[in-house]
Amino acid sequence: MTVTAATTALQQPPESAAPRRPDLSPQFFLGLEDSSLVATDTLLQIKDTVVETVESRAMSVVYGDAGLGKSFGTRATIQEMNPDLILPLDFARSRPGPKDLREELFHQMHLSCRMPGTPTAFDRLLREMLPRRPYVIVCDEAQQYRRENFEFLRKLWDTCDPKPAIVFVGGREAYETLQSDPALASRIYIRLEILAMTEDEVLKTVPDSHPVWRGADEALLKRVDTQYALGSFREWVKVTKHVIKGMEHFKAGKVDDRIVDWALKRC
Repeated sequence: MTVTAATTALQQPPESAAPRRPDLSPQFFLGLEDSSLVATDTLLQIKDTVVETVESRAMSVVYGDAGLGKSFGTRATIQEMNPDLILPLDFARSRPGPKDLREELFHQMHLSCRMPGTPTAFDRLLREMLPRRPYVIVCDEAQQYRRENFEFLRKLWDTCDPKPAIVFVGGREAYETLQSDPALASRIYIRLEILAMTEDEVLKTVPDSHPVWRGADEALLKRVDTQYALGSFREWVKVTKHVIKGMEHFKAGKVDDRIVDWALKRC
């Protein structure tokens, strides 16, 4: 199964369609320059999950601890799909409610009508408009969702024909909330838990992720991971940023223990 297959299923919009809003491409943490997207097992698992969910028009959840690449991997997948069919429900405020979800869906679909004034009328409009195109609702930071948000999306999914695909991405709290409700749990198609990189994955992935680590001794990589990063993509980015500064500070051409010591003290 490939991302291309899902991309084909998501038909292109007419040229007159309104321009898309937020940039859905994956963003490297801290804006780390010269970083490379590495096809890790985690990324491939996320791609398979998103693609299968889209093809089946199902609801799935990608969950795990912070900093392991859940959102990054999901964005890396959906950026290859038709952006006008991706409806990202990502909020700056914490603990959004169903009202926030309704209004965001309204704006993301660029509906030209007046926004309904009551939840009943709003839900009727969404049930009418969502089936018109093969939309994919992406709920990032879903651990911030209240239970009623999940219930709202479940009822919306139940009453749409054909149904939108819904991908929840978040911490374990999101997974636990979904699992605690039989009506929600029974509708989840794929449950993908994202785990920290193993030592072997670190040795394969980190040297390909940034030029500063290419040619670094395996013992040095193991040391950084054991003492600090613990298989977390985000923590490796932090260390990398400090290592680059350390190499400038010491005017070094290659990372070594002295630079790692300097970097880890700043993490």
